[in-house]
Amino acid sequence: MSESSNIPPAFVSEVVYSLPYAGETVLDQSYGGTNQLFDVYYPEAGTKPFPVVLIVLGFPAPGFAGGFGFKLKDSVFYRSWAMLLAASGMAAVLYSADDAEPNTLSLLGYLQEHNESLNLDMSKLGIWSCSANVPNAINVINKTDGIVCASLNYGFMLDLDGSTVITDTAEQIKFADPNGGEESMLELDQLITKAGQDAFPGINDSIDAYMSLAKARNLPVELIEYEAGVHSFDVLDDSAESIAVVKRMVDFLKSKLID
Repeated sequence: MSESSNIPPAFVSEVVYSLPYAGETVLDQSYGGTNQLFDVYYPEAGTKPFPVVLIVLGFPAPGFAGGFGFKLKDSVFYRSWAMLLAASGMAAVLYSADDAEPNTLSLLGYLQEHNESLNLDMSKLGIWSCSANVPNAINVINKTDGIVCASLNYGFMLDLDGSTVITDTAEQIKFADPNGGEESMLELDQLITKAGQDAFPGINDSIDAYMSLAKARNLPVELIEYEAGVHSFDVLDDSAESIAVVKRMVDFLKSKLID
């Protein structure tokens, strides 16, 4: 059995839509301890400072690296997403963390403090997150002033209507789940994507409950339902429909941060 045989295919696959990218990358900059490192993928052209998309993660770096041999931020999946966002005109920030919940907030504080030297326009800050990382993204948005928009994709959302699916799954696979119920609902422009064939129990139910609450509160939330989509369709499914949904994720962020 090869060393890589236990690595989920999504982590070693590139996003199914790409643009030519030859921008500057600044890698492994410290914002704290040994595992508190961040990378910035800059657009090749455009006006500095650049709008920013933080790709929010929800797993501790030591645990992930111990299981698969590399930090989540260094996976082919996330690096390809960062390059796509940068090629689309937005600086993309990837990072690793000892403890995803507090360290992500510390990173944002560091980026705010050093925004000039990093050429980042933190008044034009968006979030991209997916899967089990989404609960931490929700927490980050709720605790950080000035985030403009969020693209939250095929993810666990909130435990609503008495559900404990997210809490239970977080305990099982060790992702950050710092949220409550309805009080954690986000009130900013959001794009939510739902994979109709997602095999993870509870994800789509959590998205449905989240959308029902967002609709009841008349919040600016757009849902894309990709009925044929599987979990991680953005790297595992190169169909025309999957590519169109990925383009919509990028265009949504551009429309809020650039256009």
